[in-house]
Amino acid sequence: MIKVGIIGCGGIARQHVTGYTDNGVEITAVTDYSPEAAAGLAKETGGAKIYEDYRRLIDKAGVQAVSICTPPVAHEEAAIYALEHGVHVLCEKPMAYDISSAHRIRAAAKASSALFMPAFRHRFLPAVLAFKRLVSSGRIGDVVLFNNIFCGPAFQMEGRWFTQKKIAGGGSLLDTNSHSVDLFRFIVGEITEQKAVMHRHFRTTDVEDAGILSVKAESGAIGTMQSSFVAGSGMALIDIIGNKGRAVYDYTDPERLRWRLTQDTAWNEGPVKLSGGFSEEIAHFLGAVRGEHPLSCTVEDGVRCMEVICNVYDNGGEI
Repeated sequence: MIKVGIIGCGGIARQHVTGYTDNGVEITAVTDYSPEAAAGLAKETGGAKIYEDYRRLIDKAGVQAVSICTPPVAHEEAAIYALEHGVHVLCEKPMAYDISSAHRIRAAAKASSALFMPAFRHRFLPAVLAFKRLVSSGRIGDVVLFNNIFCGPAFQMEGRWFTQKKIAGGGSLLDTNSHSVDLFRFIVGEITEQKAVMHRHFRTTDVEDAGILSVKAESGAIGTMQSSFVAGSGMALIDIIGNKGRAVYDYTDPERLRWRLTQDTAWNEGPVKLSGGFSEEIAHFLGAVRGEHPLSCTVEDGVRCMEVICNVYDNGGEI
């Protein structure tokens, strides 16, 4: 039986706990810089032992795997320490604080017998897998345009670490469009060019809270990825136009995938399983830990996400 620890006991950690529970795996150890947060999550797990820090957890808890659910600035130290001690790592996105940090994690993963998987849960959603099959089948032809948007009213972000560069590494592009970059690479292909425009509406922060990232694939497909913490109305969708048709997945209408070919007079619809993706993501991670299959989402996927987004910060991404 695999024993799992949770490093970082904030909101996203609860989704990981649910994902492991759905897969019949018990959380046996937790740690957080906040004793109250650690105690709260330990209680929810039904008896996980609380450790003072990630080093004590990895050294003493006897876990084979950990989920790292801390803010990005703390990912590197915990991930590298776990990998150096042969403990498998599932790390929340973005995988690191900046590109250099991501590269150091990659080096540690390559030197370790343990696995490192970035937590890009969207690629494990049944709807996204169906979307990828539709695109890969060639039914809508060669991809011409990819559009993805994740935005909504999240004004509380102004007072949280998500909008503090020293902790998060970036703003809405890095936090939210990490998923977008992974979706583009997963469905369309590798990114060869990237540009962005962004803006800061919040008065007390130092990162963007709205932005548009534009990318180009090796195939010539062009993508736009939009995110915002300050949008007054929420949107979440993937919209791909090929030279033979179009496919759309709207996360607010989550149990159907729609597509329309050039010759069609109406939209086609296919049902998809409703899921948040965490259980499927963790099932894949656990299967890889058990040696049942290789990781389909690797450290390199996490690194490429960091490179694409952080490069637009470094090249004229003024806010």
